Amino acid sequence: MGLNYSIAMLKNPQNQDESAKAYAKSQITRELSLKELSRRVAAQTTASRADVTAVIIATVENMIDGLRAGEQVDFGDLGKFRLQITSRGAETAEKFTAANITGVNIQFIPGEDLKNIFSGLEFSPVPTRAATRLLLKAQKAGQTTVDFSKTPSSGGNSGSKPDDGGNTGGGGLDENPLG
Repeated sequence: MGLNYSIAMLKNPQNQDESAKAYAKSQITRELSLKELSRRVAAQTTASRADVTAVIIATVENMIDGLRAGEQVDFGDLGKFRLQITSRGAETAEKFTAANITGVNIQFIPGEDLKNIFSGLEFSPVPTRAATRLLLKAQKAGQTTVDFSKTPSSGGNSGSKPDDGGNTGGGGLDENPLG
């Protein structure tokens, strides 16, 4: 099974004069719930689904406590989690205060085993969610053709940094429908 992707035309937010370029956006097929994940793990072990769920919840709670304490949380082959601070610059170190801090992000560094799952991964192009919705709308209306030129061409993520060629969106179920 391959990783689905759609194509989004995005401009470089640092240079709006450049023409848009095509970038891949991963498209998730569905969400794996905690209940389903626990059921799968329980089927592979001697633990019950309830026990697996309890362990996962306790693990997340302890991970949050560790991150809040400034610890890097190491999940072995899965990877490491740590916090990163974002801030506005100050003219001098003396003028910098906690008020300059604008946010905290969780950084994930994949472990070696997780990095290796991407080797040999196949990619499958799929229509954007917006194109799929247009097609379904036309089909329900009994139309035999669809004008896809009316779909917005930007990925709806013009603030993203497309120059790395990476995932410019998460393809989440509740995200921007443009792809």
